[in-house]
Amino acid sequence: MKKGFKIAAAVVVIAAAAGLIFTRINKPKEELQTKELPAVTLTQPSSGSIASEESLIGSIQPSDTYYVMPKVAGELLEVYVSNGDTVNAGDPIARIDVKDQLDAAEIQLSAATSQRDSAQVQANTATDALNRMTPLYQAGDISAQEYESTQAQATAAQNAVKAAQSSVDAAQLQVNNLKDYATVTAPAAGTVQNTAMTVNATVAQSTQLCMITGTGAKTVDFNVTEEMLNNLEMGREVVVEKQGSEYHGAVSDIGSVANAQTGLFPIEATLTDAQALPDGTSCKVRVTAEQHDNTMLIPLDCVFYAAGESYVYTYDEAAGEVHKVVITTDLSDDKNIEVADGLNGSDKIVSSWTDELYDGAKVRIIDENGNIIGGETDASREAAETTAAQ
Repeated sequence: MKKGFKIAAAVVVIAAAAGLIFTRINKPKEELQTKELPAVTLTQPSSGSIASEESLIGSIQPSDTYYVMPKVAGELLEVYVSNGDTVNAGDPIARIDVKDQLDAAEIQLSAATSQRDSAQVQANTATDALNRMTPLYQAGDISAQEYESTQAQATAAQNAVKAAQSSVDAAQLQVNNLKDYATVTAPAAGTVQNTAMTVNATVAQSTQLCMITGTGAKTVDFNVTEEMLNNLEMGREVVVEKQGSEYHGAVSDIGSVANAQTGLFPIEATLTDAQALPDGTSCKVRVTAEQHDNTMLIPLDCVFYAAGESYVYTYDEAAGEVHKVVITTDLSDDKNIEVADGLNGSDKIVSSWTDELYDGAKVRIIDENGNIIGGETDASREAAETTAAQ
């Protein structure tokens, strides 16, 4: 009984194996599964200029600033201007009471004039005496000692006249100055600012009556680090941003001494068409910190980053594949980046992204018209392995 059961089981196993073999032999050949190669765009390095830009805080200043102070102390009798007034050079600003000082100066002038006139009388007398003695001395009627003494007296009298005249001139100048200084005038054309003058107020020579801002081009003052200073030059372009508007200018003064507190260096740039900017206000200043010319540039989109390295994919036309190339970069802007090492000008660089890129990946090329070049397909490994197994 058992023997018959074993024979039956063996027959079932053999029949099942034969059926499997028959199925495998007669199974239709699987269709080869294919996958399209990734398509990428290419670009090449270019040569050009690139600059890095810094954003700083600056202060708007007038082209020229004049601080108006009186040249003589006294009481303000009249004030002719107010804040915001426009003046021309020589226009009156205020009038100061100099009567007491002028009276004293005129008294000094009168005294100096009297002294000069007295000295002139004495000089005339001494000269007359010398004129009388000269022919007598020439005739031998008087001694040389007597003649020389008279001559010395005449010379001393003339010197006394000159000294007295100098005193007169000084006193006259003081009188003239006081008359001129009584009216304070604008040193240049511009706009009156920061005035707080009031009639009957007493002012000293150190009192600032007002400030006049010039009508020329405005400037912007800002500060830079030593590193940035070393890359700045006269004429470098700056852009000022204020209330949504931009104003252009150029560096016109580079300070050589750092601020003791901040360690920064003062820079001044002259602006064009910036009269609308209010003086003394802060603004944003954009300035080129560093610029490289005739250098290799590639688009920013071409560069990838990993593990602290910058790299690109270059295309090997003969092999139809891309290779990962580590590069050294330097300056960059919003479009391009400078390549200091790793590429040459003839390299073809992948300028589009796909997650199928890797070192040695086969690719197709999208030309400038959008056409795909190299339409071959690549069998997937899974399909190839399945076919090989069959």
